[in-house]
Amino acid sequence: MATRNPEINRFNKKAAFFVALAMFAQESVWNFYDAQVPASLRQYISSAAVIGLLMGVDNLLGIFVQPWMAHMSDQHKVKGGNRFRFLLIGAPVAAVLFALIPWAVSFEMLLVAMIGFAFVANGFKSIAESLTADYQAPNHRSKGNAVARIGVALTILASAAISFIVVDKDLRLAFFIPAVLLVIGMYIACRGLSSQVAHSPVQDADDHAQLNLKELVLDVFTSPDKRRLLVLLAVFGANGTWTAIRSQLTPYVMEVLDLSRGTAGSIGFPAGIAFLVAAIPVAIIADRTSRAVVCMLGMIVVALGCVAVFFATSTVQVAAAMALVAVGWAAFAINAVAILWSIVPNQRYLGTYTGMYWTAAAIGQTLMPAFLGLLVDLTAWRYMMLHAAVLSCLSALLMLKVVRGSAPRPREQVEGA
Repeated sequence: MATRNPEINRFNKKAAFFVALAMFAQESVWNFYDAQVPASLRQYISSAAVIGLLMGVDNLLGIFVQPWMAHMSDQHKVKGGNRFRFLLIGAPVAAVLFALIPWAVSFEMLLVAMIGFAFVANGFKSIAESLTADYQAPNHRSKGNAVARIGVALTILASAAISFIVVDKDLRLAFFIPAVLLVIGMYIACRGLSSQVAHSPVQDADDHAQLNLKELVLDVFTSPDKRRLLVLLAVFGANGTWTAIRSQLTPYVMEVLDLSRGTAGSIGFPAGIAFLVAAIPVAIIADRTSRAVVCMLGMIVVALGCVAVFFATSTVQVAAAMALVAVGWAAFAINAVAILWSIVPNQRYLGTYTGMYWTAAAIGQTLMPAFLGLLVDLTAWRYMMLHAAVLSCLSALLMLKVVRGSAPRPREQVEGA
């Protein structure tokens, strides 16, 4: 007698494509924002520290906005709706605010456009990230997230192309192009996903109970099952370390290898290719074995890559070592959120937990670059990658505790769930 198991299903290729398109649309504006807004700020501010502080406002807003809006989308979904309304309303509003950035004729206007865009775009960022969990069965979520990450990685190329071809000729047009990509891409993605059947988890007898955001957050810290908290701490450390490495790599190479700014800035290109190549394989391996183990090994690979960069004495060696770092980072970044999706007590709140994931990432991305910079100030640029290796090992240790953590009892749920 064959019993249908809703947790085992075929990989939804169409849904994966449309989610990747949504991620490409969303991240196309964020990548261009990170690449070009600092130059706009330099017209009014000479201090690099102040510019860096203002560029971190989006992460600060994300800490509060993302889980709140993701929880609202969960509640709307529970009542029979879907997340598309949030995306289809948020994308055009964010696109307009984004396109207004180069039209600012004063610092005050620029700041309003920046904060307005960051607030609205953060409002639907985690909602879009949740679509993989909505449309893929648990045993295929790493693979689905890998496809989505490829969509994100492609925005780096798109941003670079727009910057190279359009920015110097017409800055306003350059900002307008990603804004249009956001609106059109998100519309096509939502339209395509609306024709796909969403994955429906097994419903529990107590699923009628409603939990607010505060209860869900507190449960992460108070539950006897500490795996969710450990994953979020690892996400904080791993995302923060990766961001710190990327943000400090150019000055590190300039100081240690005495390279020009242009050469140093391009040294990470092989790492981007390595990430794209590794994305699908590490997802397949994780889906068939253990995601937590793959994440742990990924951060160990990141640490080994950092050590290899420390001992590198040429541009080629640094580029090859950074490619190794990127492979390790792919193993963690693609599978960590899928781990969180798989261990949440109530599958109805996947959006909320996705918001928590990106909140932990945002905090790490805000604090870790400054912390790594402090370690460099206390020692020397020469030792930066060794510091990064130690930080990577801490995230690996947290994932080891997740691997060793025991699963909760079958009936163990969030109180009231």
